[in-house]
Amino acid sequence: MRERTIFVLIVVALLLLGLGYWSATNLDLMPQQASTRAVVVDQLFRILLGVATVIFLLVEGALIFAILRFRARPDDVSDAEPYHGNNSLEIIWTLIPALIVLVIGVYSFRVLTQIERQPDSPMVVEVIGRQFSWEFRYPQEGISSAVLHLPVDQTVRFEITSEDVIHSFWVPAFRAKRDATPGQISDLVITPNDIGIYPIRCAELCGVGHANMVADVIVESRADFEAWVASVSSIPEDPIEAGRFVYEQYGCGACHALSDYGSVAVVGPELDGIGERGATTVEGLDARGYILQSIINPNAYLTPGFQANLMPQNFGDRMSEQELDILVDYLLEQ
Repeated sequence: MRERTIFVLIVVALLLLGLGYWSATNLDLMPQQASTRAVVVDQLFRILLGVATVIFLLVEGALIFAILRFRARPDDVSDAEPYHGNNSLEIIWTLIPALIVLVIGVYSFRVLTQIERQPDSPMVVEVIGRQFSWEFRYPQEGISSAVLHLPVDQTVRFEITSEDVIHSFWVPAFRAKRDATPGQISDLVITPNDIGIYPIRCAELCGVGHANMVADVIVESRADFEAWVASVSSIPEDPIEAGRFVYEQYGCGACHALSDYGSVAVVGPELDGIGERGATTVEGLDARGYILQSIINPNAYLTPGFQANLMPQNFGDRMSEQELDILVDYLLEQ
């Protein structure tokens, strides 16, 4: 009888370990990997998933066995027999989980130190969060963009902050998330290793336009990245293309709907037809003056149904006179 019990326990243990290994190697619950960081993070996740599978099946299996084996029979009305317990068993089921937690903790710490190690000479990208858009500045190249472009296999250090409330810079494909906090700079080191386009999300509820605070990261070859840098170093000559360029650079599409650009956000007023409406909206202002005022002093006149302070108040400082003129001319044509 003892030998049979040991045999059954061995079979159950092997079955549980096999199921844990299968779940760790076959269940794909994570998005596409697009960075070296994602590789080690996913490896840790798979190990945790395998261990959790074994523990879950063991606990639930023991629970079901106890329910079936020791349930009260319909005709049994006697009192249960007192049972002191088994000290050896209690020590075992205390030490084994403690050992598992210790091993996982050490391994997780090693992964953390590996992915947070600061490189010697990374490419620097400044990430600025604001309601409700992202801005990516490249101090070494002297440019900024509302779309994040990165060369593949290039280590990048993001310097992340916010101009208003707390945001959270999250790129699921990179397995990277870092809060953007006003007055503070948070570092995040990433080495993208797969060419493609991946979503960027704000993972912190930051206001009414939180759901629209999205962007893309484009991982491309070094040659394509350098070509992009050259293309955004100067504003296009065509007035419409120039207007779309400035509109995108400053993240206007995150809050405003505009058919020509393809944005459908509803945080701020719709901009289709603003050139015509603007001529009669505010007494004493023509269409150009109204649009310019709406950009540099958005609280001066509030479109009915919209609240104050939804739009950043500092576009007058952030945008050059040339950019303001281009954007106003573009919106006058809509």
